[in-house]
Amino acid sequence: MGFLSFILMQLMAAYLVLVEPILRANFYRNLKKQQQVDPNARLLYYRTQILWELSWLVVLVLIMIPIPDPLLWLGITLPNQIGWMITLALLFGIVLSTNLIRRNPEALANMQRSLEPQSLLLPSSAEERKWFAIATVVAGICEELLYRGFFLRYLRTVLPGWNWIILVLISGIVYGLSRAYQGRKGILTTTLAGFSYAIIYVLSGSILPAMAFHILADLRILFFWQPKEEKKKSR
Repeated sequence: MGFLSFILMQLMAAYLVLVEPILRANFYRNLKKQQQVDPNARLLYYRTQILWELSWLVVLVLIMIPIPDPLLWLGITLPNQIGWMITLALLFGIVLSTNLIRRNPEALANMQRSLEPQSLLLPSSAEERKWFAIATVVAGICEELLYRGFFLRYLRTVLPGWNWIILVLISGIVYGLSRAYQGRKGILTTTLAGFSYAIIYVLSGSILPAMAFHILADLRILFFWQPKEEKKKSR
């Protein structure tokens, strides 16, 4: 491995653990302030998130250049047989659960209430919904490459011989801390999600099923979320 690649790898790992939680908290605070004076603040937030997360890919490419099989190193390969089964089961589960919740008014109301604490980050117009969807797809790809593809491989390198479950737990906790601005519930929810994505990655031998699950799990929010203003209009 080249010297530049090695240095960038250490910096990227340090960034995930130390800098990412602070940056996300700053983005959130800025959105909270701008939302009071700028009606387009949420659109700017989505677009900023997209550019920011895509910038990670530039660093990952630089890290990967001297590595013989960079795609395999990051887990970008077709899943094994178990992986295909997991992918089909997850897709079926997401579609089925989404339909069941939407058909049940009480369950839908409970889901909408559970999303209220995140309302600042959720779209309230057609334009915002479009950019939210784009940001969700980009986040699903980039976060899986960074937190699972890169970081799990990094942990295996610096902690050789450690049980993979412990490494998966560490990666999940680091991922959860990136949402520290959402409070303890946000950290716990994100940690469990990160742990689930990592398990899918390890069992399937590919990052692709975790990416698909990550993207669809977040996109389905669009089927549930309805801002209060829109609820009043629809009555």
